[in-house]
Amino acid sequence: MAHRPPEMAAMDSSVLKPSCPGLYATTILKADYQLRDHDETIYTPAECNSLEFNVECHLSTAFVTCKTQWMVPSKLLKSSANQGKNSCTFALPMDQKGVVTSISAKMKKMHIQSCVVPVADTGKFSGKRFGRNGPEPCPVHPEVFAIAIPNVPANEIVDIEVTYFQPLKFEDGAYIFEAPTTLPKGALPQGAQLKDIVRIMTTVRGARPEPVMVECKSHPVTLVQAGPGVTQVMIDPRSNKWGNDNYLMRMPVWSPSITAAAVQQPSPKGPTADTRAPFIISISPPDPKSCAPFARSVFFIVDRSGSMTGKPMAGANQALLAGLSSLGPQDTFNICAFDNLQEYLSEDMVPASPANINAAKGWIEGHCTARGTTDILTPLRAAVAILSKRPLPGAVPLIYVVTDGAVDNEREICRYMQEVMSAPPPEGLMTHPRVCTFGIGRYCNHYFLKMLSQIGKGLSDAAYTDERVGSQMIALINASRTPVLTDVMLGIPGAGESSKVEVYPFPVPDLYIGAPVMVAGKIQGGLPPAMSIKGRLASGEEWESTVPVAPDLQNNVLNIPLDKVFIKERIDMLTANAWLTNNKSAEADVTALSLQYGVPCPHTKLCAFEVDPKKSAEVEAAKKKGGVMKIAKYAVGGAAGVMVLGALAGADFGNVGASLANAAGGIGDLGSVLGSINLPAGIAIPDIDLGVCGDMCGEICEPVAGCLGPILEPCGGCIGSVGDVAGNAVGAIGSVAEGAIEVVSGIFE
Repeated sequence: MAHRPPEMAAMDSSVLKPSCPGLYATTILKADYQLRDHDETIYTPAECNSLEFNVECHLSTAFVTCKTQWMVPSKLLKSSANQGKNSCTFALPMDQKGVVTSISAKMKKMHIQSCVVPVADTGKFSGKRFGRNGPEPCPVHPEVFAIAIPNVPANEIVDIEVTYFQPLKFEDGAYIFEAPTTLPKGALPQGAQLKDIVRIMTTVRGARPEPVMVECKSHPVTLVQAGPGVTQVMIDPRSNKWGNDNYLMRMPVWSPSITAAAVQQPSPKGPTADTRAPFIISISPPDPKSCAPFARSVFFIVDRSGSMTGKPMAGANQALLAGLSSLGPQDTFNICAFDNLQEYLSEDMVPASPANINAAKGWIEGHCTARGTTDILTPLRAAVAILSKRPLPGAVPLIYVVTDGAVDNEREICRYMQEVMSAPPPEGLMTHPRVCTFGIGRYCNHYFLKMLSQIGKGLSDAAYTDERVGSQMIALINASRTPVLTDVMLGIPGAGESSKVEVYPFPVPDLYIGAPVMVAGKIQGGLPPAMSIKGRLASGEEWESTVPVAPDLQNNVLNIPLDKVFIKERIDMLTANAWLTNNKSAEADVTALSLQYGVPCPHTKLCAFEVDPKKSAEVEAAKKKGGVMKIAKYAVGGAAGVMVLGALAGADFGNVGASLANAAGGIGDLGSVLGSINLPAGIAIPDIDLGVCGDMCGEICEPVAGCLGPILEPCGGCIGSVGDVAGNAVGAIGSVAEGAIEVVSGIFE
């Protein structure tokens, strides 16, 4: 066995990941040393002159513009830390759910720009100006966005600007935003202080009329302004209480009771295909001390196929144990460990007594070990049957599906769950089983899992690296452990077929203590002055609230960009729905939506290209027009000079072949390619089936979401679950694929 070099043995592990956005020299550590089973990248920072974040937290999404300036010393550029390359790597640590929408770099004689481009236009892009030779996207690590900046002159200033957005985390009753502002050792210029380098402005917009409460313990902040629904703060450069840490801001929303708010904006003006008014409805959970939670009947379905070997199986078991610990004496539970065969803890639901939970922990050690292939439908059917056999009165049935594989009957699984949700709940069950899904690695079909949880009115999450499996799955369990309002429905008086209502997500999910509900939509003519929200409490009583609709007149620079806030979720849902219906007619619509907002999707790619500094303004003007941009005519070196960036780290449609071959589902050794120019081929995204709208809409924004649910009658309708309107609404998603879009409603009694 090869020995680790002494300098590597004493290496600080913090250098294996960038701690802030910036320029780094990179060195690849091959997996030849003891205790390292995959390649790693060592990041050695250049010198940081400034690091500026402009953050807009709108509702549950953060939009970030980071401007940063670096200088690469000649010694660093020529040192072994850069392995003789004439380039440096710009690296940005980020949340795995974040999406980079643009990147630019400026030096005296070279500018780099980026643009979202249809996949069909990338065939001749080979990235030669960046040291690549092919159209395959750069491999991506889900927690690091990276791009090689070629031909960096020594001791010259490099200005870089990157924009990205990410969903805000929700923990302990507060939305949380974190910015990577920890400067690595050696990045601070001699004699400079952190407050001379780092600047952060944060604007927070909420749906309610009062100023948004914010808390920041990581940095001293000062109030810039506060008004109806908005608070703006900046870090205080006058304070000496600075630490070299990540910027962390909390926005608490828990209150003594369930609260709801609605905001809408006017219909867009000018030439546009969509004249409907956008709106958003926010439902916030109460403080857990102020409400009675539902009892739960929890069924864990855990993949133990061969591809789960090692860290994925260990992480899943760790989360499973945490899930058992979250159960209360009023709950029941069961476990199924599945591959191509299934083993069950019990033939019936088991009371969550301390003795039963301890016995289950022992059962997990003996049965949740990796082997075999993957069959999801059989244990899902069994879980629904067992939950229905002797239901716990007043309990919410919850099914957690955990897998790292793709299977060839995924559409059949979704349609089965659609049938379950469309039928009346079995006798004794207060409501239908909720399905929460968790995907591991890159081989499972994340769009299938998202669709399955959407149909099942549950939550969905994923881990794209082995190390994140346990923590991410525990976060999913914690978010869904305490349901407080089920069967949520929205009532819009006066809405009918002509209103062309579109809402997402649909069905409207349940409200959990750990997961507020955000519903976005569009409606012709706008919402009425007030609307209704109703659901079922743990007591079995109906909860209903009349919510005033607040106009957001867009007369303030701090208005909420409603279209942008939910665009990623909207694109994901359209993509998932279109995959399920197996119809390609909407591919062009989804692509156009992606290009309009500059958000990459499976049919578009973020591409980087070098541009003559004299043409930078021309390129920016062309990008602002939206739509398809022929970047090859602007790129130095033409199409061959353009590089395809991998902006979607984990979202994919699965790989059944890899799953059957028991290939590892994790990221593997992608850590080694982030700073490399000579990158291996990326993971190809297969052609997918998209579309529902066809000739029914003809517009970019009309499509699938509105078609799935009941649209509303003039007398006042509601948008709830498919089960609530079974027999009247679209019902099974398969019927949508046949072009049957019926306009019927469920109505509040």
